[in-house]
Amino acid sequence: MAQESPQRSRAPAPDPPLTLADPLDRVHGIGPRWAKQLREFGVGAVGDLLERVPFRYEDRRRLAPLAEAREGVALTAVGLIRQAAVVRTRGRGMEILTVLLDDGTAALPVRFFGRGYLLQYMKAGERLLVHGVPRRGRQGLELAGPDFELLPVGADPNANAGWIPVYEKLGPLTPRRLRTVMVQALEHLGSVDEVIPAEVVQRRRLPSRGTALRWVHAPPLETPAQEISSHRTPGHCRLAFDEFFLLELGLAVRKQRRKAERRIGGYRVDEALLERLSGLLPFQLTGAQERTMQEIVADLAEPSPMNRLLLGDVGSGKTAVAALTMLAAIENGLQAALMAPTEILAAQHARNLQQLLLPYGQRVDLLTASLPASQAASTRDRIAGGQAKMIVGTHSLLGEKVSFAKLGLVVIDEQHRFGVVQRADLVAKGGHPDVLVMSATPIPRTLAMVLYGDLDVSILDQKPPGRQPIKTVVRTAAQREQVFQGVAKALAEKRQIYVVRPAVEEGPKGVRAAEEGAREYAARFPDTTIAIVHGRLRSTERQANLDAFTAGRAQILMATTVIEVGIDVPSASVIVVEDAERFGLAQLHQLRGRVGRGELKSYCVLIASENATPQALERLQVLSETDDGFRVAEKDLELRGPGEFAGTAQSGLPAFAVADLVRHGDLLIAAREEAFRWVQTHGEPGIGATLWSEVLRRHGERLRLAETG
Repeated sequence: MAQESPQRSRAPAPDPPLTLADPLDRVHGIGPRWAKQLREFGVGAVGDLLERVPFRYEDRRRLAPLAEAREGVALTAVGLIRQAAVVRTRGRGMEILTVLLDDGTAALPVRFFGRGYLLQYMKAGERLLVHGVPRRGRQGLELAGPDFELLPVGADPNANAGWIPVYEKLGPLTPRRLRTVMVQALEHLGSVDEVIPAEVVQRRRLPSRGTALRWVHAPPLETPAQEISSHRTPGHCRLAFDEFFLLELGLAVRKQRRKAERRIGGYRVDEALLERLSGLLPFQLTGAQERTMQEIVADLAEPSPMNRLLLGDVGSGKTAVAALTMLAAIENGLQAALMAPTEILAAQHARNLQQLLLPYGQRVDLLTASLPASQAASTRDRIAGGQAKMIVGTHSLLGEKVSFAKLGLVVIDEQHRFGVVQRADLVAKGGHPDVLVMSATPIPRTLAMVLYGDLDVSILDQKPPGRQPIKTVVRTAAQREQVFQGVAKALAEKRQIYVVRPAVEEGPKGVRAAEEGAREYAARFPDTTIAIVHGRLRSTERQANLDAFTAGRAQILMATTVIEVGIDVPSASVIVVEDAERFGLAQLHQLRGRVGRGELKSYCVLIASENATPQALERLQVLSETDDGFRVAEKDLELRGPGEFAGTAQSGLPAFAVADLVRHGDLLIAAREEAFRWVQTHGEPGIGATLWSEVLRRHGERLRLAETG
């Protein structure tokens, strides 16, 4: 008999350690079918999986006796199952499993709804570990729907004690199953390559990326509860820093590339020209406006195109700055285009610019989607032929049929409603034009660094003289009758009033819509003319109603938030916002800015709905305490988060797995400093292929960054 080959007696070689680039089906517990489903959710590799960090953690560091169970207080305990039974409810036929758990100090009923099948495992005498929040049931204290684990004989109940991660459902993986999969992935994970430069890691004293991933999914027992709840553990901070660094590196490169571009023509903007142009305005510029114009003039003197953000609170005079900048471009033989997010705002800008520039004799061309086809075609021809020098429009300016003869300046108003890509699309229509981005929504510093990190910033922190203070009050639904009495008094004083409601038609209970509001106010004030404005009206009808209010033929303008920006009626001195808790603070601040533009003292009344919580009423009080838009914006960001504040889909706000602008604002500042320093010191070629590919993977399309040779 031939001798048996020695190879056959050897144990199989162990699987190589996992890497972040490995496919998901290498993780124990994920087969080909689940791997395919997870790819549809953007999770195709081990690294993608581990980036899905827990959204919260349960504190199971201490096992408590059942005698300490208290209503509403989380409890982790171990006991013996004394009895278990299933009952079926009438009607719905739901199976409820009830287990009586006893640890010698007390007995506590534990209920599992719709999970009668668990009865086969919940045998008397088995040890059960539970975690949940006791509540008061019909028969006393009970634990309903807890997280649980059956403990084998001899198992140490403290073996799994600690901070237990809680995940959101991911495709086919339930939170519980996902936790098991994460444990498998981390157990077999090998060394993890760094993403950001080692020099930065050392300078900032950051833990390694591999350590950070392990800490985030399995925090050490000694981690303080405050760090856990605020996601400020060393692991969270390292991963958040990485995300911020990669974004800011892309923004730094984008800014450097813009500085390397050369505009299509040189500018001549000397003091004499600026003084002559300023003399066209019917008012004196504020100190902040003059300072901003000097910054813009300095930009225009450079060979590279301007790329500047103009931030200003409501009524700070951004339009005047934009008008002077556009005139400077026209004086140098260039076209200037202003893009606004809505037709109402675009039309308002066109009228204001035309009126402002009457002494100059410059025609303003308006291009929006609602223009008659023949008029739109004629305007496009004027733009392409160069006859149109100053152009105002909406997204229509991005259309394929629109081409510019010599686009030298792009002004984008309310930039947060467009996004980086749309800004890039309009800029691409010119030969490296200058860009002035304006926002009437004061933006917190951290959000500005994410949305506009490639722009230089000017801030208009001064309002023109003559702006009236606005008294803001918060009222509950029970106080609406008092508000109506105030409206009646205002009408008797010949004041004009805005009434804003959150929807066009009647919505859920408690939401008073614009159409319903117009009928209610007409019944209350039958001798008053009421105009209505909302996004579903035809543009001609909407403009006619606005014109009626502007001209004083209507005393009340019933509207949705289409009037949030761009409406300027000096005689309107009262604004009433219904169901105010449904709006963000920054949005309410914008609406408040519709009044206070004339000689009369102005009022803003915020009415909460009957469903408003005490917390919502407390939030609204912020507006009654301050008229500083930047302070309001910071509070709004803190309360609602960046996605709600900026409108994620519109703003181009990047999606972060770990980083949070409120919790990690200090890390963003540090990461930006390091990223810009790296690009300034090493240049784009010094970034390295691995790091640059990661920037492109995460932010390439959002920032319109292309691969470099």
